[in-house]
Amino acid sequence: MKIPPPISCVLFLFFFSYSSFAFSKSPIHFSSVKEVFQNQQLALNATVDFTLSEAVLSAIEHDIPILFKTEIVLFEKSDLFGFPIEKTQKKIEYYTELYAYGVNRYYVLYNHRNHKRQTFQTLESALQTLGTLQTLPIVNQSVLSSGKHYFLKIRISLDRWKLPPPLFINALLNPFWQLNSGWQEMKIQRPN
Repeated sequence: MKIPPPISCVLFLFFFSYSSFAFSKSPIHFSSVKEVFQNQQLALNATVDFTLSEAVLSAIEHDIPILFKTEIVLFEKSDLFGFPIEKTQKKIEYYTELYAYGVNRYYVLYNHRNHKRQTFQTLESALQTLGTLQTLPIVNQSVLSSGKHYFLKIRISLDRWKLPPPLFINALLNPFWQLNSGWQEMKIQRPN
């Protein structure tokens, strides 16, 4: 079956634009991730950079709340007869809502985990705060047995499922709404 030239050109342009977006630098990416042991606790420090598309920025400016999902998993890796086994020790999952309001355009972050609300004068400062995890407690150090291999992974993504219906359908089809940092994994160095 031969595809008519105009349709093949459209398919090529669609694939090229989609693939160039898919293979470019992720709009949500970690610039640093580090474990910290403080007061007998394993905690996490991380810095995340956000590069939001015009579609997402426009939604925020039009008073549409955007939800970001943060997932953190602490797990133990071992081998059983040569097969790798992962055992989850702790899983943390929470949402942070970003929205704008008022004539003067204030930007608000609402953390659903601790019910903390912060207001900012610029979107850049709101995104900088959203992307800063400072000494976030994970588990007590006593949970980590010496001699075992522990890993920590983290991911931040935009939750498209919580968007309003008309925007939700657009977000399912448009790659610019598929914002996901991917899993960032690191080995935990337990202090002796």
